Amino acid sequence: MKTIEIPIEKLMLDPNNYRLRGEQSYKYVEDKNVTNVMVQRRVLKMLKGENSANIKDLLDSFKENGYLKIDNIIVREVEKKNVYVVVEGNRRVATLKVLKELYDDGMEIGRLDPEIFCNIESVLYDVNDKDYEILMGLRHVSGIKEWGDYEQSELISNLARKHKMSPKDISESLGISTQKVKRRLNTYYALEIFRNDSDYGEYFVPNKLSAIFYEIMGKLEIREQWLQWNTELNTFTNKENMRRLFSWLVPYENESGEMLDPIITKRDEIRVLAKFIMDEEALDKLEDSRSIGVALEESQVYSKEGFKNSLKQITKILSKLNLGTLTELTDEDKKTINEILEKMESQKDLIKKLIQ
Repeated sequence: MKTIEIPIEKLMLDPNNYRLRGEQSYKYVEDKNVTNVMVQRRVLKMLKGENSANIKDLLDSFKENGYLKIDNIIVREVEKKNVYVVVEGNRRVATLKVLKELYDDGMEIGRLDPEIFCNIESVLYDVNDKDYEILMGLRHVSGIKEWGDYEQSELISNLARKHKMSPKDISESLGISTQKVKRRLNTYYALEIFRNDSDYGEYFVPNKLSAIFYEIMGKLEIREQWLQWNTELNTFTNKENMRRLFSWLVPYENESGEMLDPIITKRDEIRVLAKFIMDEEALDKLEDSRSIGVALEESQVYSKEGFKNSLKQITKILSKLNLGTLTELTDEDKKTINEILEKMESQKDLIKKLIQ
């Protein structure tokens, strides 16, 4: 491992960067094709995002403060061609490439010294696959700049599958809990099941679904009870419920030919779903209404909580009731009160029996 200075045109963005693997346009690129101009353009476009939104923070910082060497840019040489792939620091290098384009076009680049484009200090690292995975995990799973759910889950699955590391080994290497490692692994396996499904796989969008599946695999009532996850086979054994869940995650065409949005579109809705996942009537209501909120209101489980809250409200109202106002009620009000009293009287013995 040594420090070298590299001109920006010799620095290749990593097309297999984990940060990109959740993108729909991501494709695996072999080393021999890394320097391809079209490959590099595609990678830069993905790293930048729409209107450079993904690197705006760095663009603003470099223009305002210049290039501050806070973290090393780590590179590896490509087939001894005096060309280097960025292992760590792709966002920073992408930002510098954008700023160089601006500079070459005669645009302002603020306080950034254009000399940086000629000599970017980098650390040349002779890294094997396993070391690379662990380095990325330390930086972006347990480190200061976390990746999204999909990228974290895929990296951990690679450590488990390719490098035969146990959850305990991964936990110790990355400095995260074994429980989190297992949840990440389960998330990736579940995403693979969805992606490979003949009916639903076409709707596989990693960055959109990964957060939802991460939440699913963290809810015991959904994962264990309803979907019956098998930890040895890494699959759902209740296939009927699995496919029912998948149907809630994709668009639906009704009898009129109208395309409706998925029932579940974000991870927060999984937390709500967990409250009534074992209530079949509520699930039927979910599919009829295509609304998590409506199903929650119909749920027996939720109704129990609602009943408790109603009791609290009734107690509160009765404690503040001014009996003197009863003499001022209209005949209609008095009729309503009598109906309430009659209902309570008729149910009194049954209620006492149930709560004993």
